[in-house]
Amino acid sequence: MQRSNWPLLDGRTRPLKMKEWGDLAVMDPDAGKQPRGHGFLAAEKDWLHIDAGNALENPIVTLYTGDDPGAESGWDEVEEITVISTTGFLALCDSGYEPLRKENLATAGAGPYLIRVHASDRSSDGKKPRFLIQVIPGERTGAEAEPASSTIEESAGPLLVRTAFEQPDEWTRLLQVLEGGSEHYKSITVIDNPAYAGFTADQIQARIGRDDEDWPNSTVVLIADERTLASADFPLLAVNNLSDEDDDPFRITLAAAGSFVVNLELANTGFGEWGRGVDADGVYREEHY
Repeated sequence: MQRSNWPLLDGRTRPLKMKEWGDLAVMDPDAGKQPRGHGFLAAEKDWLHIDAGNALENPIVTLYTGDDPGAESGWDEVEEITVISTTGFLALCDSGYEPLRKENLATAGAGPYLIRVHASDRSSDGKKPRFLIQVIPGERTGAEAEPASSTIEESAGPLLVRTAFEQPDEWTRLLQVLEGGSEHYKSITVIDNPAYAGFTADQIQARIGRDDEDWPNSTVVLIADERTLASADFPLLAVNNLSDEDDDPFRITLAAAGSFVVNLELANTGFGEWGRGVDADGVYREEHY
């Protein structure tokens, strides 16, 4: 594909009317990759996949590249994610990975880009879905951070994902408790990656790998967020990752998490049974093996 020397845009382009319906991608179509993932946004090097929803109308897309203009209000959804361009070329593409326009959105060359996606009416009957996509060059000094992968962890089993990075001493103490605990913690895989800072439970679930039958690699997720690290008993947020079950997330102390994980793996109890046993403050504290 011919490469365009598109100048830096200081403002938005005119709205782009899609010719064919489908999901969107910001990617290098010559990199030989196929963007895919669960959730609103999923990203890896050289691509971003955007779930365009299930509305039947063709969407209208507005593009913006350049300095960070700040997030806008008045949209149904606003999410952002980092994409690292290794080739220095990113284009807006359709669900078939074909460019809708040939202009290069990677206006600062190879390196990281913060891509902020605003959306409205993604699943509204009789309305055209609208998107505002802001492609903002990131810092290019030193080692580049890894983007938030569309698959947060390939290994099967329960995950403990850190999403708060402002309390390093408390996180160190949590790990010390985990590593010095019983063998019941051994099946837990710890994900300590700043790319997931501030992620919600839904965003984390969307990035957990699934097999060919859509079964998640990890059926239960424990999240160490700001509330977790602000308390001495480390109340983790427990999330059921099975799509056919509608159990609400709940808090469980790190001390109780070992028995929780083991009993779920042995099918002795169900996720919902633990959620119904929380104390008045919404935290489960009982330990039993």
